[in-house]
Amino acid sequence: MKRLLPFLMLVMITAGGCASHHKLAEPPGLAKGGLFKDPKDLSALEQALTDEGIARMLDADVRAKLPTNVALAGADLLPARYTYYRDPGEGMMSAEALKEWEKAFEPIPHVKGVQPVSPLLLGAKRGSLRDLRSAAAQMKCELVLVYQASSSAIDNYNDAAALYWTFVGLWLVPGNVYEHRTVYQGVLLDTRTGVVLGSATGDCHLKRACPAAYGDVQEGKLVQEASGKALADFRASCVKLLTDVVARATAPPS
Repeated sequence: MKRLLPFLMLVMITAGGCASHHKLAEPPGLAKGGLFKDPKDLSALEQALTDEGIARMLDADVRAKLPTNVALAGADLLPARYTYYRDPGEGMMSAEALKEWEKAFEPIPHVKGVQPVSPLLLGAKRGSLRDLRSAAAQMKCELVLVYQASSSAIDNYNDAAALYWTFVGLWLVPGNVYEHRTVYQGVLLDTRTGVVLGSATGDCHLKRACPAAYGDVQEGKLVQEASGKALADFRASCVKLLTDVVARATAPPS
């Protein structure tokens, strides 16, 4: 027992200072992602943002023309400067993902369906807001939902990581705490006018402890789970937003 005492003291001392407490960074939003930094869009906004222009926007009673399909423009349809913060593994919309959107919007009256904006319609223009509205117009969509996903991740040690010194602990001791957060953000635009009719968000933050030897596997699981839950949250938010927009469009003018 006396021979083990120095080793146990070393483990206890190491454990006391082994934990790390780095904070998970905030996922960048639409503004930091650059969605509204296209020179043409920014110039139009600057011209409109006079006191008189702001008053006109507040007084404008823009209502969607119904019935209509909704154009979906995901971050992956935008140029590299817009998709730098996209979620890992984010790709072209699959048939399964499209069915999920169709299923979510199906109960909303006057919404006939959804149509993803194809890169073929954007060509060399590479997807400014005006270009996305033009693509939506070509598909006869009065509404276009523009969205992107952003993520952040971090890996900290907890006190149990001191047992990594035993080497076997790398496989047996959950001494790493992995965190992953995915945020979806989007805006619903009136295709004809470019007016923002509303915004929607989806968020998921997950944290798991795991042995270091399985860190890559755990991180991969967190990415998939957080992305899926954030997307489901975002889709539900979009359903509420679109329902409100349709209700307003069909209500008698005030």
